Amino acid sequence: MSNSIKWSDDFLESKRSETDPIADQVVATIIESGYEEKINEVFTHLVRNSSFNAKTFSSLPKKVSEVVTSYFEETKNLPSWADASLMRTGEEVFTLYGPEIAMILNVKSLPLCYACSKGAKVLYMTGRLTERSGSIDPLARRLMETAQMIMNALSPGGMSPQGNGIVTIQKVRLIHASIRYFLLHEKYNPKGWDTDYYGKPINQEDLAGTLMSFGPLVIQGLKQLGINLSNKQVSGFMHSWKVIGYLMGVDDEFLPDTFEEGWDLGIAIMKHQAAESDEGKELTKACINFLKHILPGTAFDEVPEYMIWYFVQDISKAIDKDLAQFLGVRGEHDIRSRIVFKLCRLFIIESNRLEEHSDVIALISGMINKKLLQGFLLYYNDHKNVRFYIPPSLQKDWKLHEKWEDMVVITPNIFGKRLVIQKKTDTLI
Repeated sequence: MSNSIKWSDDFLESKRSETDPIADQVVATIIESGYEEKINEVFTHLVRNSSFNAKTFSSLPKKVSEVVTSYFEETKNLPSWADASLMRTGEEVFTLYGPEIAMILNVKSLPLCYACSKGAKVLYMTGRLTERSGSIDPLARRLMETAQMIMNALSPGGMSPQGNGIVTIQKVRLIHASIRYFLLHEKYNPKGWDTDYYGKPINQEDLAGTLMSFGPLVIQGLKQLGINLSNKQVSGFMHSWKVIGYLMGVDDEFLPDTFEEGWDLGIAIMKHQAAESDEGKELTKACINFLKHILPGTAFDEVPEYMIWYFVQDISKAIDKDLAQFLGVRGEHDIRSRIVFKLCRLFIIESNRLEEHSDVIALISGMINKKLLQGFLLYYNDHKNVRFYIPPSLQKDWKLHEKWEDMVVITPNIFGKRLVIQKKTDTLI
């Protein structure tokens, strides 16, 4: 059976009623056993502990402790087909291109998820991805959870018994199950959830779409930056994400081996789900504002929107839908021209070197990809209750540091702005 038949709209639609029974049962058991108030306590334990052992939940009621401990024991093992050599290669790709991958996740992978209107509805309704009263904390926390899972899983040794990757993935599964439970039960969501239209929240198609946007579509994003991985590197990166998908509770049918299969699956899901929505636009706007907030300076505040516009063009062409319109982002000639003008003035670059969008993006990427990770470190670790952790070895490889070295780059005054490297405030102005 070809993938085009296997991943038909009918097949994908059938997967919208399937979720993650193992994690769902844990949450349902806790709540329906009368320990509803202990859910937050469970997650407090999960946040405070980067590892798991038999005593992690011992302070909780016996029923809660037993069911959660059993879940962590049951879901901790790698699949029998996991290839340690390929996983090491995947980790090496992340070590080499971690800053670029982190940037692509924010300007390509996540916006593609927001472009899927039914999945975006879930993200929006959880209230964890939109700004509240000018604060970026709700958005920041959810992005941090995603970034931390990827960092823990793909760091060298991340999915070994001594690493933090597997435990982090197990936590995310429980977060998904909790969201599903609360959205599907009228007691907690009085407005109800239209399962016939949306499918179940965070269903198998949604999980598979997210997995593809973080795996093969990241490889495609690297190609857009002019980074072409070797066949061995592609295989290793794809295999690592196949293992992550297995640990996340994604169905085997949605765990492709090759880039080509993953690309085809990702495109099939985007064709099936991509649609314009207010929720998708609001999530994209919040993401853009967050990126503007954590990047240093103000001279290139138009860059995040422009980069999202650029990085969804290939998918738009593949599915014949205008994803930029769906997301409410622009990349018109005047925006590109303004960015090029600033680049040329700031760095004394001849404009004829930046005639193509790809040339502009490549230059911008080289300027900001490490600063984006630096911004994550500094935002989360400056008097926050939850720290964002990058292993010291990767911080060294990527030339990151734990605090800003405040400096002003001597640049011309452009439209009343200069390129300034300094820490920003914790709230949007």
